[in-house]
Amino acid sequence: MNSKQLQRLLIFYSAVGILAISILVAIISIFPLSEQLRRNQERNLQSALRTKRLTVEVFLSRAKDIASQISSRTQARVNLEIYNRNPNNSAVAVSKVKLYLTDALNQTEDVVGISRLGLDNKLIVELGIPIPQKFWNLPVKKAKISNPISIDNKLYFMITQPVHNSQKQRIGTDFVLFKMQGLEKIITDNTGVGKTGEVFLGTLEKQQLKLFLSSKNQSNSLSESITKELEKTLFSQDSGVIFVKPKFWNYGQIIAYESLSEVNWGLAIAVERQELYAPVNRQLITIGIVIIVLSLLGTGGMIVLLHPLTGQVIIKTDELEKQLEEKNQALNELSYTQQQLLLEIRDRKESQIKLQNHNRILMELVQNRAVNQGDLLTGIQAITEATAKILEVERAGVWLYDDSKNYLKSLNLYQNQLNEHIRETNLDMKNYPNYFRAINSLQNHGIIAANDAHNDPRTKEFSETYLKPLDIFSMLDAGVWIGGEIVGVICIEKCSEIKYWTVEDEFFVHSIANLVSLVIEASERKQTENALRESEAQLKVQKQELQETLKELKSTQTQMIQSEKMSSLGRMVAGVAHEINNPVNFIHGNITYAKNYIQDLFGLLQLYQNYYPHPHPEIESEIEAIELNFLQEDLKKVLTSMEIGTERIIEIVKSLRTFSRLDEAEIKEVDIHEGIDSTLMILQNRFKPKSGFVGIEVIKEYGQLPKINCYAGQINQVFMNIISNAIDAIEEVQFSQSRSEKMGEVGCIRIKTQVIENNWIKILIADNGGGMSEKVQSNLFEPFFTTKSIGKGTGLGLSISYQIIVEKHQGKLECNSQIGKGTEFIIMIPIKLN
Repeated sequence: MNSKQLQRLLIFYSAVGILAISILVAIISIFPLSEQLRRNQERNLQSALRTKRLTVEVFLSRAKDIASQISSRTQARVNLEIYNRNPNNSAVAVSKVKLYLTDALNQTEDVVGISRLGLDNKLIVELGIPIPQKFWNLPVKKAKISNPISIDNKLYFMITQPVHNSQKQRIGTDFVLFKMQGLEKIITDNTGVGKTGEVFLGTLEKQQLKLFLSSKNQSNSLSESITKELEKTLFSQDSGVIFVKPKFWNYGQIIAYESLSEVNWGLAIAVERQELYAPVNRQLITIGIVIIVLSLLGTGGMIVLLHPLTGQVIIKTDELEKQLEEKNQALNELSYTQQQLLLEIRDRKESQIKLQNHNRILMELVQNRAVNQGDLLTGIQAITEATAKILEVERAGVWLYDDSKNYLKSLNLYQNQLNEHIRETNLDMKNYPNYFRAINSLQNHGIIAANDAHNDPRTKEFSETYLKPLDIFSMLDAGVWIGGEIVGVICIEKCSEIKYWTVEDEFFVHSIANLVSLVIEASERKQTENALRESEAQLKVQKQELQETLKELKSTQTQMIQSEKMSSLGRMVAGVAHEINNPVNFIHGNITYAKNYIQDLFGLLQLYQNYYPHPHPEIESEIEAIELNFLQEDLKKVLTSMEIGTERIIEIVKSLRTFSRLDEAEIKEVDIHEGIDSTLMILQNRFKPKSGFVGIEVIKEYGQLPKINCYAGQINQVFMNIISNAIDAIEEVQFSQSRSEKMGEVGCIRIKTQVIENNWIKILIADNGGGMSEKVQSNLFEPFFTTKSIGKGTGLGLSISYQIIVEKHQGKLECNSQIGKGTEFIIMIPIKLN
């Protein structure tokens, strides 16, 4: 064999060997990859089925809630108990039950029929579509969903719901009939099941599969082979995937199935095997072509490299070995390339799964009721909570610019580990200029992805004040844009360790930022729509509002005048009390001396009478004229009455000074009981009986109260207003009663004080007057509102009293009243006024 033949032989065997090895490596690599890709497709099919199962379970749970709400209606239950006690004489109760159940039937479109049985399982009320007795399943201990039933060639499903009273005792049974349209809509939604995919809903009865619904509405039956496989498998497990072999020359079908909780139903998705594995086949073909091309290129390269060198193979063995090493290295590189390709395929698959999860969360958020209806806070809470959970981070929040664009204000921040929503403190641009500069420089799709937030130049200025205290290592922020202008950011924060953000994470956060923008726009749009709807009404009531404003201004002016009048009256009362106090004290102090002096004079006169029993006739005439004996007796009584009168004046002066409190500091510790007693002293004349009025009895039930910090004069004014109103109410009742009615009951005012909490006291002032209606009570504390006749009241007493207690003393003023049973006012104020 010459060198030419040897050269050709070496080239041929080398090419064949390299090609064979490449094909063998490709085959060995593709088989496990094929199995893995097929399993992934089956898992995707199971995921689509699981999503549909959850949707069906949510629908059934909602139906059970509706049935439970119908059975728990209080008035219907009460009338059902009335029926159970006397079934033969309860037409009124049955009509009321029917009325309340009719209201329940009209509140939802899904319910088409309600039948209620009594405790004796006899039909009481039947509304909507009648439910044949053959479908009744009695007795029932808890709510139960029936298999779909056919009534007038239409399918419905029924919930049997026991009716319990407030003691949890069964008093009847409800049969609630629901439409199947909601389930049909869920089943016929072919999202995620492909073109040949078909969804079935059914149950296993007596070891046989019974189908209710089909997504294509062509046939509610499966092939015999599929039915047998499902019946055989469902006895051993609740979910799984099975392959049904074809009968003839088709590709067979892949069946995914799952059972529903709380009801003996199941879901199944049947997909043609060819369609399910079509993406896998395409990927395998692509990989095979790439490997074949690479193998051919490698083989061609080897031929080109070997051709000029094979002439020296025999005489240059070392060079041949070197060439073989180079070829082995090329083969290793090819193998490495193949491994990298497999890793890339795996990474792409993981990215695909992650994108599917992200898309699922986005779809759920888009369908969220709060997000759609523009409920800003609730919608943002749902978004931050879902974002934190899907990205597996500890914190996710939304921050919005203030009007000046100098601060970022926290709208909502969700803490995943604590499962709570909070608001963080505001971020000032002056403290974090680099971060704000980075935010403002973001384009419409810009993202701040700080894997190491402590060292990233855009976020490291947060390190000491924000990141370290909260143990934050990584941040992922996206701008929130509205109308081409950035209005805030959504901030994702990873704690305890560094997180390397992927492209999928960045894309998802950008989508979330867009969703936040939509929520904000929906909220603003909702506010705008409400404003537009209200604008016409506002124009109509503008005149009325102006009148109300004028009324309020007059009220404020009158209250200020009233307050000034009360202040002036207090100063005048204090002045009068002071001016009266000095002369009265002078008179009261000298009465004792006058009594002693007069007693001495009477003693001296008695001595004259003893030693000169027969005085001069002129003296006797004067004694008779002035009635000396009577004068002696009456003068003692006059002095005694003067002493009592001055003591009474002193008490009144003391009460006036206590009531006015103008000689003390504005806020001071005082004895509440002294203020009440001084008020009662001033009003004492109104308690006494008079013509047409049998009088008022005051009952004092004083507790052990400490001294409290308050505006004493203003508190006394409140007591005066409330007690005066109580006297007016009692007088009005007594003046309107006949003489016999007045003898039956005396007017009564009860005053009770007590400590109710560590720093609060309660004062109760109650009367047995005529009482007030609820309408009067609702306007009681409004300025100028009065029930008294013209000239007897200004309508400001209780309004000012409310301001004194609630606004000045941070307390509470409440009123409880019933017509014919009197009225009670409850005053609650803190012991220590802040």
